[in-house]
Amino acid sequence: MDNFANIGKAVLIQSIGLQKNYIEVKESETSVIDYNNAACTDCKYKAFIQAFAPDSEAYLSACETCRNCPHKIFTQKTEYKKIYHNETNRFGYKPRLKTNAIKLLLLLHFYHPDRFGIIKNIDIRELAEHLHCDIKTVKNNLEILNRYAYVTYARTDSYIITLCLNDYTSYYLPARQGGRGFIVLSKKLLSQILEIDTLVTLRIYLRQLISIDNLNAKGGPFTAISNTYKDLKRFLPEYCKPNIIRKAVQTSNDIFTITLNTNGIRFEIKDEYNAKKQKESCYQYYIHQLHQFVMDFNKTVTSVNVNNSIPARYAEYFNDRQTVDYYRLIHFKDYEVEDLAMLSLQYSFDTVIYALSSIYKTYILKDHEIKNLGGLVRTAIMAQLKTSYQAA
Repeated sequence: MDNFANIGKAVLIQSIGLQKNYIEVKESETSVIDYNNAACTDCKYKAFIQAFAPDSEAYLSACETCRNCPHKIFTQKTEYKKIYHNETNRFGYKPRLKTNAIKLLLLLHFYHPDRFGIIKNIDIRELAEHLHCDIKTVKNNLEILNRYAYVTYARTDSYIITLCLNDYTSYYLPARQGGRGFIVLSKKLLSQILEIDTLVTLRIYLRQLISIDNLNAKGGPFTAISNTYKDLKRFLPEYCKPNIIRKAVQTSNDIFTITLNTNGIRFEIKDEYNAKKQKESCYQYYIHQLHQFVMDFNKTVTSVNVNNSIPARYAEYFNDRQTVDYYRLIHFKDYEVEDLAMLSLQYSFDTVIYALSSIYKTYILKDHEIKNLGGLVRTAIMAQLKTSYQAA
């Protein structure tokens, strides 16, 4: 199992339940020129603004003059903006899942999916052990995930399966191409989630993790969020009244510090599960993995140059034998490793390693100078994503 996993926000929201559609009215204060003040009483430009249409040249010219007038006085104006929330349009629809199916979906992301979301040789006995359930329960929930199009899987042996996380490649797409981002979970946080017994608690906690991560993406750090009972009920089944919600969040947990009040609930994530710290830990983990990759790859290069024995893991790096006399070792500067670790956070470690293969063949093998390794790898990744998006 991996120490960290990227889990698509759209898939996670579909699995715990889409919000009911609603309209939010946002109020804001803006400063506008007060045309009722004494200085504006006999001004011809005020008369122009009152007389001409807003899109006319005379109106626009008068507004510009008023903006530059030394006698202008401002007043506060309250504006109201309606925001329509429709998660079906934003995230797409799949049937929401029950407790064991949600936990299984989360757990599968830690079994090192490749850049297409494919995971090979998963032992369902091991899955059952992590989920504290029997093998039959795992099999039943795999069928549910398959039926609802969360995964596609096939059995290769009595207890061994190969599986694909169906929407995995969309996690890393930009928003304009349908990407909705992902949340980084650590194995430690996963273990806490797997200990949650009730479905309502699981749905609420996963929503709060996503919401706090969304706030941090807009500029943080944020460690807490408050929800009214009305907010919480939007993504929960109809039977979830405030007393049921209160009971659900009062169960023992090590993820949040919970504060109940008359109108709602405040969730403060505990320091060790803070999204920013999770990503920092993941970033350091990828730096370690990249150093390990360089060591392993260079050992492989020596072996390939001597006996042409190419392991499947590095097949993409060694498929141009006819164009080179020998394969070169790779060396990265510290800042290049840091750039690649940041890209791994954004696009996944396997995607970065695959993109590096094209840089290796195009630049390193031909001894071309690389001025910006991170930029080259990002360009290669974007080309891969574009190809995947067009194929989809």
